[in-house]
Amino acid sequence: MGLEATLWRIVHDVVDALGYAGAMVATYEQGDALPVRAFYVDPRLATAEQIQNWEREVSKYTPQPVSITDPDVARVYVYEEPYQQNLSVRAFETQGPVVSDDLYDLFRPIAPPASEPVVKGVQQALGIQQVIATPFFLETSQDGQPVREMVGNLFVAKQGEILNRDVRILSAFGRQAAAAIESERRRLQIRVAQELVFDLQSEMQSEDRILQRIVQGIVSDLGYVGAMVATYEPDDSLPVRVFYVNPNLVTQEQVHAWEKEVSRYSAHMVSITDPEIAKVLVHYDEYRENLSIRALKAGGPVVSSDLYDLFRPVAPDASRPAVEGIQEAMGIRQVIAIPFFVKRSVQGQVEQEIVGNLFAATRSRRFSAGEIELLQAFGQQAAAGIRNAQLYRQVEERRRVAQVFGKIAFSAAASVHVLRNHIGAFQALLHLVKVVPPERHSEIMGLGDEIAGRLDESVEILNNLHEPWHQTLDVPTDVNGCLARAIGRVIPEGDGIRDREGVIVHTILSDNLPSVETSPDMLTEALRVLIKNAVEAIQEKHTGGELRIRSRLGKGGDIEIQISDSGIGIRPKDLSRIFEMRWSTKEAGMGFGLFWTKEYIEGLGGSIQVESVWQEGTTFKLLIPPFSPGVEASAQPDVP
Repeated sequence: MGLEATLWRIVHDVVDALGYAGAMVATYEQGDALPVRAFYVDPRLATAEQIQNWEREVSKYTPQPVSITDPDVARVYVYEEPYQQNLSVRAFETQGPVVSDDLYDLFRPIAPPASEPVVKGVQQALGIQQVIATPFFLETSQDGQPVREMVGNLFVAKQGEILNRDVRILSAFGRQAAAAIESERRRLQIRVAQELVFDLQSEMQSEDRILQRIVQGIVSDLGYVGAMVATYEPDDSLPVRVFYVNPNLVTQEQVHAWEKEVSRYSAHMVSITDPEIAKVLVHYDEYRENLSIRALKAGGPVVSSDLYDLFRPVAPDASRPAVEGIQEAMGIRQVIAIPFFVKRSVQGQVEQEIVGNLFAATRSRRFSAGEIELLQAFGQQAAAGIRNAQLYRQVEERRRVAQVFGKIAFSAAASVHVLRNHIGAFQALLHLVKVVPPERHSEIMGLGDEIAGRLDESVEILNNLHEPWHQTLDVPTDVNGCLARAIGRVIPEGDGIRDREGVIVHTILSDNLPSVETSPDMLTEALRVLIKNAVEAIQEKHTGGELRIRSRLGKGGDIEIQISDSGIGIRPKDLSRIFEMRWSTKEAGMGFGLFWTKEYIEGLGGSIQVESVWQEGTTFKLLIPPFSPGVEASAQPDVP
């Protein structure tokens, strides 16, 4: 919209400030088209209603409506034969101003020859003597060489003869239009980069979704025929990971039909959509002419006018006529391969590491320097997205490994705890044997079955400890049962209300809660950590207090657990640090319990929140997703 506003301001200035009868601007765009993007006539010479009437009059001579204000209609194609006599095309080909005495030269062949008398009548009504097309350019570079890139035409109609002075003035306005186009390109690059960065961050865990977003943006946002991305793999291959074609030009069914047609000339199936087939091998001599390999070897963009260069030798030579037919059917004039890289430091030296190739197909006769620059920006976003996804995957893998080791460590610790209890029982039995009179030995030996069972369990524990990869299994687990066990490990049983050294415990546990998929012992341990901390916080006040524990089904369908105490609370400055590894307010504390609990709950897909007021108490709130959606759907949230 910023570019459009600038172009409209230019045509208004040309007419209102300089006294020309009318002016318009056409910009050079995808498909080698020059559509009219801004148009203005001196309102003292012709009103908007009169112009519409003239358009309707001219439209009588053609099956298609003719409009000078609609860019989808008011456009010419610079390389197509019917448009070669158009004034705009002639200026494009000569790369300089072209003047004509005939207004109709601006509109041929959009307005058919039969309508030429009507256009001459319009020229007479406006008093127009001459018209001029003035091309304007951007000074860019390509492959290190300066390039003069034509980006549009400025047209003016004058009620007198067009002089050199007019050419100089209009060329200055043309440079202003070119600067606006260059500014729009930069703005587009920034906008595209911002949108891609946002999308890449939201899709960081999926390379394919990242790449699909990029190729769809190239086609949908920039107007190319099609685009695809191949990624460099550890086996030195470049398989096509994503492919997208303008659905208004060709359907997926047509693509698959073309694949079958090309496959007729090959001993194996040819596919552009299957990465197991659509791949080239970087260091194999037979692939050296493939466009992807040529771009990789060149270290920069490589352009070809032959679509077959993308597919050789995956599609055999015999299929080349079929590929040429596909190229003609889609109107493809050029294809481009753009390698993209990431930089890494190796022994203090910065090196470029190949990540993949971006491909695009255009209906334009050539890719301009500006287009290549923009596509390179897309390629670098693809490189960043792929690298971020790889790093994310590595972090996720490390997190999963950490979870496995966490379960192993917990299982070992729990086993040692049980083993210690068994050893204590053995020691107690041996002590009794030593101290009781002989006549009571038979009574003690009556405990033999229990001790034998403990010995068998101890042997099983020791056997398991020899298997370091023996894991604690995840099973459907009852949250309330784990809460009850956790409370029991911290506070002795009472009659509904538990009391330990002035700590009174109230529990409100909802019935029929759905299960959670986890290890019951691990969930019990996580809850025990929170309950133990709550009890210690109450005892620290030395005045007694209450501990309230509640479970229910939350409004979002997650299981909600609240553990609230009236203890000492957490200082505001410490609240943000309580879940950090190795951080503790206790002199003998290891700073592991809350850290592990948070990691464990979040590993279940849940969350843990804390609220605390110093000297008044603390509340931990846990949300854990249920294991069974069916049970979840049948349960009803509790009313707070």
